[in-house]
Amino acid sequence: MLRFFKVNDPLRLLGILLFVVLLRLPYLWLDLPVLQPEMIWMLIGERMHNGYAMYSEIVDDTGPFSALLYWAIYAVFGRSYSAFQVVASLIIFFQVIYLNFLFLQFKSYQESSYLPAIVMLALFHLSYDFLTLSPSLMGNTFILLAFGQLFSQTAINRSSTESVLLLGLFGGISLCFHFPLIVFFPVMVICSLFISRLNFQQFLLSVTAYFIPFSLYALYAFWTDSFGEFFREFVLASRMLTPVSHTSYQELVTLFSVPFLLSLVGLVLTFGLRKMYVNQQKQSQLMMLYFLCSCSVVFLANRIISYQFLGFIPVFTYFMVHLFWSIKSKYIQTAVFYCYLLIIPALGYAWVYRKMAQPNELATYAIVEPTHTIPPSGAPILVLGDDLGYYLDARPATPFIHYGLAKQYLLDLNDFGKKTKIFYHFMNERPEYIMDQEGVFESILPYFPQLAQRYERISAHVYRLKSNTSDSVKSQ
Repeated sequence: MLRFFKVNDPLRLLGILLFVVLLRLPYLWLDLPVLQPEMIWMLIGERMHNGYAMYSEIVDDTGPFSALLYWAIYAVFGRSYSAFQVVASLIIFFQVIYLNFLFLQFKSYQESSYLPAIVMLALFHLSYDFLTLSPSLMGNTFILLAFGQLFSQTAINRSSTESVLLLGLFGGISLCFHFPLIVFFPVMVICSLFISRLNFQQFLLSVTAYFIPFSLYALYAFWTDSFGEFFREFVLASRMLTPVSHTSYQELVTLFSVPFLLSLVGLVLTFGLRKMYVNQQKQSQLMMLYFLCSCSVVFLANRIISYQFLGFIPVFTYFMVHLFWSIKSKYIQTAVFYCYLLIIPALGYAWVYRKMAQPNELATYAIVEPTHTIPPSGAPILVLGDDLGYYLDARPATPFIHYGLAKQYLLDLNDFGKKTKIFYHFMNERPEYIMDQEGVFESILPYFPQLAQRYERISAHVYRLKSNTSDSVKSQ
């Protein structure tokens, strides 16, 4: 098998495509339920399809471009978990092929092959949520495209206007998919000034291009009178909220320990034992810079989960392939390759299996199949809490999807503008059931007597809309 991928032949892409399917099969057999972030992404697509605007009528910190894709998927497929998986697989396949293309085009290794593609594909199966259609996955696609421009600058030792413009533009698009990817901006600045050595005009062009996508959406938000919500939810959310922990730091360290150690060995062997061309030295510097910035994602992310660190994958791939090529013995090289191809995905499968065997841990990561007798299928509901399982067969009502942001919004009753919007959304959308898991709805009822008249408590944390309520505010 190693010999198959060591040959520089485009037909090897068929083998890569086959492995995309084969490596995912064990996760399908494990039948892992929908992840908590995935449910939120599907709810965003559903509400946008129903005509609600992001941020002003959907309270969440998901990037605007990611939300647009979720809307497009819902518009075509409805609330389809399979559609999310297929689109994610296509994006992963593109990333794998594109990175391998970069390494071939810019002579990153002494030999040309499709070995980086299979190494990178195995890394994607280190964690199940790497395979989800996360904003991080979509944003990192454009980070790779930006790296293609940086690689071209290191290879030819000059920078065309086109590559400088695309470098900034791709980086800015990635920001609009996933805000924590702003960590790429320092990499772009450092590489532009000290590695690619852009002149001042080129540097300004790249920086200006970087902020064009963000500025265009900010202008749209200002035009639609939602700039305040956009800035608060998308930009400031990481400073306002305590991150939601879906995965412990200990689990993350365990997952990344093996590829990190292999990459470290590859780094040492690359700089210590092998002669490198100038462009290869610059590429190694780029990868090390991006690894450091990828580590800082944790300080900007609102969710502690492994897909936040997808930026590690190209870096690990780059240095691990150097490790394979540094091994002179064909037998040892083959043995190391097979061990790698078996151990890396096996770590991901074992980690998911362990989580599924411990329901308490799984509940923080995915939506455990609920035993809720309410709400009825298709009913409009609002969940004020962490148990998103209520939404599996129900429709979201009111903008308050992200509980952390919603809690702050609902309890800020000193702001008259927010009180007006809260009253309007509840009266207009009229959720039939409100799952008040932490008493937030109960605490705001004294400020809204009309809401108190419309809802009755049917259990400790559940409110139901009374059957004799009048029409919504919109019809009055």
